Amino acid sequence: MAQRVSRKIVITVALLVTGFAILFSVGLRGSLVYYLTVSEFLDPARQTDLGDNFRVNGTVEPGSIRRLEGTPGARFVMTDGVKTLPVVYRKEVPDTFVDGAETVVEGSIGPDGTFAASTLLAKCPSKYEAQNRATNNYRKPAGEDSPSGARDTGVLPR
Repeated sequence: MAQRVSRKIVITVALLVTGFAILFSVGLRGSLVYYLTVSEFLDPARQTDLGDNFRVNGTVEPGSIRRLEGTPGARFVMTDGVKTLPVVYRKEVPDTFVDGAETVVEGSIGPDGTFAASTLLAKCPSKYEAQNRATNNYRKPAGEDSPSGARDTGVLPR
């Protein structure tokens, strides 16, 4: 004979499941952003149903970085090689943010068509140092013939 489950327990479990579902959906809403390239972001057909916040990937166009006077931050142009996007970032920029650096910005587009970034990520060039050494694209410091401590042993440094 099956044992009956109390009505109070069923209602309590249903309320707990509903509460956790609401907390989960509200928590995800603020943290989910679309990750797009510059061309994908500027495609008008894609912007209609993506929301307001985006994460856009591209490289900094050489010579486009303009430091903001009197405040931290910079204006620059980001490109994916096909299209360009003007970006303004009003916080302290990282040291790895230079011309030609691959960057990811997170924010929203302003009424003037400039992307207002709230987050700026620049790839660290040291992560690719081993690859540059392997391909002989390593920039040698002045006065050195080879990278310090690195000899051409055929083994990539870790």
